[in-house]
Amino acid sequence: MAIKKLQVACSGLGRMGARHALHFLERTPRAELVAAFTPDPKEMQWGKMHLEPFGCKIYSDYDEMLKHPGLEAVVVATVTTVHAEQAIKAIQADKHVLCEKPLSTSVEI
Repeated sequence: MAIKKLQVACSGLGRMGARHALHFLERTPRAELVAAFTPDPKEMQWGKMHLEPFGCKIYSDYDEMLKHPGLEAVVVATVTTVHAEQAIKAIQADKHVLCEKPLSTSVEI
């Protein structure tokens, strides 16, 4: 019987986001990178070259990525100003969340 893998998405494909994405793609046997989000055209191009050939769907819309079939967890590695917003949206979508630090730029959010 095959071991079930955690279905993971990575939000942000900059320096740290790309590292997280590759880590889940290549070095985490109990997880599968199934989706990634970036609004940046250069990061999108990188994702299409390095992630998409391995079955990872690349999204330019974060909310659409959260609807990816079977998605269970999200790594938030975008710019700090959207960490809280994206983490909250993922939690509200019933996903597990790993968020880069800092979580937010203020205590209000």
